[in-house]
Amino acid sequence: MSGASQINRHHLLALFRAMQRSATRFSSYNFRHYFLRRNRVAFRGFLGIHPVGTPTTGKAADQGAVNAFYAQQRDQLDVISRAAAVNRMFEGERLVVERPRIITSGGGAGMEASAGGAGQPVNPEDEAATVGEAPGEKVDDKVYNK
Repeated sequence: MSGASQINRHHLLALFRAMQRSATRFSSYNFRHYFLRRNRVAFRGFLGIHPVGTPTTGKAADQGAVNAFYAQQRDQLDVISRAAAVNRMFEGERLVVERPRIITSGGGAGMEASAGGAGQPVNPEDEAATVGEAPGEKVDDKVYNK
């Protein structure tokens, strides 16, 4: 962009997307998420995005500040792109939080305390067998041994 042209919201959004795209190219989880957060925070004021509960001044940034911010972030985009390329060249092992995990059942007291888990009977008729008695006939909700 030349110095004489006006930087508008469209230009800022395009730069923001390019920076987010560059940040996602880091192979390291910590770097990737750091730069994603940093970009969101940096652009928040210039794009008019404020977190819930944050008071806003309602004032728009002057064009000189927007142009300076845009130029600074363009330089940062080049730095982040180069850093991401180097980070991919020397990629390390993936962190535990990045590995997909297959969840087969609930955990904690949920599955173990339910029927069939932690020694609990699968069906109520087998309850007698779990306490050392032989299974019997069930008549009128009572178990009678043979």
